[in-house]
Amino acid sequence: MLTMFKILPRKIKWLFASGIFLVLLNVAFTMLLPIALSQFLPLLFKDATDPKFTIEIFKREVYSSTDQQTVFHVLIVATIILIVLATLTSVISTMIIVWAGERASNFYRDRLFAKYQKLSLKDISQLTPESMITRINDDVAVFWDFLVGASTALIKAPLFFIVGLIFAFSTDINLTWSIIAVIPFLLFVVGYIFIKVNPLLSKNRKNLDRITKEVQETIGGTRFIKANNLQESQFQKFDNANKTWLKTEKNIFKYFALGTPTFFVIINLVIIFIYAMAQHQLNGLFDAGATHDQKTQMMSNINLFIEFEVLIALGIIMFSQFLGNYFRARVSSKRIVEVFDYKYDELQVEDGLSFIDSDESIHYGVEFKNVNFKYFEHADEYALKDINFKIDGGKTLGIIGPTGSGKSTIANLIVNNMKYTEGNILINNKEVKDVNSVELHKRVAIVYQEALLYSGTIKSNMLFAKPDATDEEIKEALDASCSYNFIIQFPERENRVVAQRGKNLSGGQKQRLSIARSLLLKPKVLVLDDSTSALDNLTTNRLIKNIKQNYDCTTIIISQKINSIKHADKILVMNNGEILAQGTHDELIKNCQWYHDINANQLEQ
Repeated sequence: MLTMFKILPRKIKWLFASGIFLVLLNVAFTMLLPIALSQFLPLLFKDATDPKFTIEIFKREVYSSTDQQTVFHVLIVATIILIVLATLTSVISTMIIVWAGERASNFYRDRLFAKYQKLSLKDISQLTPESMITRINDDVAVFWDFLVGASTALIKAPLFFIVGLIFAFSTDINLTWSIIAVIPFLLFVVGYIFIKVNPLLSKNRKNLDRITKEVQETIGGTRFIKANNLQESQFQKFDNANKTWLKTEKNIFKYFALGTPTFFVIINLVIIFIYAMAQHQLNGLFDAGATHDQKTQMMSNINLFIEFEVLIALGIIMFSQFLGNYFRARVSSKRIVEVFDYKYDELQVEDGLSFIDSDESIHYGVEFKNVNFKYFEHADEYALKDINFKIDGGKTLGIIGPTGSGKSTIANLIVNNMKYTEGNILINNKEVKDVNSVELHKRVAIVYQEALLYSGTIKSNMLFAKPDATDEEIKEALDASCSYNFIIQFPERENRVVAQRGKNLSGGQKQRLSIARSLLLKPKVLVLDDSTSALDNLTTNRLIKNIKQNYDCTTIIISQKINSIKHADKILVMNNGEILAQGTHDELIKNCQWYHDINANQLEQ
């Protein structure tokens, strides 16, 4: 948990330090208050004929006068000042600490989000989306609760306890032993709760991840669920996850609930014992023939001692509440630090090579040389094995193969979405992993099968690719992607509202808009990763023809449909991570049985 504090910016640390300083002052004023109040009783019962009236703290005179009223008024003013100072320091320290906690939460969330954006696709499969959502939202909120609570409780609890004990000793040594005697039992209760609760808290963080996953899947697959009448089964899955979380949470609270009542019982028993001891001491004074002032002082000391005992009890209760927050925050902080310390594949290249073209008509070729790729370093098998191919600039490459054959892996390696260590991948004769990332993504565009559109308008989604694009450039890209055919049917045209993830558009419309967004960049290399799967053959052929005629780029088309790639200059047939065959459409019909059979099957359909 110290790591969480260490990484905070200095300004936030100073805010916490300022708040803690005020908490220390608050503790001092709070501890002095019962001492001031204890002076009233001896002063009120003191004989008015006495020649001298004093205010004493631990039997030391701090103020005296011959006039009882003067001493009384001084004591009232001092008490009011202590109350005001205690209230002000409490309010201001809380405001500062809460503000510091909010800024710390903002810092942690920003850092988690920034780290997640740097992860490769391989890393994301390990730090799952549902887990990251829980960490960014719930785990940070749990740690915020700890930061705000601990900054106060961690200071007040030990000070109330330790200083309270010191003051209690100064007031009455014999009575203080009654408090010290129960401390081992209190520590036993705290230790027992910690041992039982800690594993349950770790378990319930994972249960919360599972709930988030079920919600994500249900929201994302609403149409499929409704179409197949799966509402009941999805609800059952969510309900099971929710009940598992609830069961564990009940066990956690069962142990937490044991703490505070136990402390209260012990504290109240100590108070009863103090009164019994006080009765015994008073009887002793009466038997010894004590004076009126001695009896009054004894009663005042007992009341003062009980005040200190209450402060000690408050310290213990605050410490138990702190431990409850600590147990939760300890688990959450581990999950947050796990992301901060995660060793990800560094794909962002800031000082890399640049594509410096004096002539914009230069074509970018793409070449794979002896490329082998594993998703995980210790994996037994390669996802790609000995991949070798070259496509000249301005040409079209088609890639086809069964599911899981490695087609999309090749696409992601071209745009450096995953780190490769064996072989070479060259674009315009430059190693992809050495090229400046911003430069690479300006010149190499990829469109995935699952089109991602953001809530806004069609135009705002287009501007994600090129914020300074003109209306003419947007219309050109929309027209080339065959998107304008359906956009002209909307009264708002390009200002048509798009729902989150494009829910109010069809699959084919979303794919065409995604292609248009990439065309807006006028890339040198365009990768279409099965991004025409929702389009009919006529639209697909028209779209590919438009790209060839209007965009002078190297095009790589990944598809399950031979119709989408048969006009390519070269076609790769993939199977089990290897290139089964490569050549033109006519060559593969003759030389590759798998390609021949798929072609025949699709022609029949």
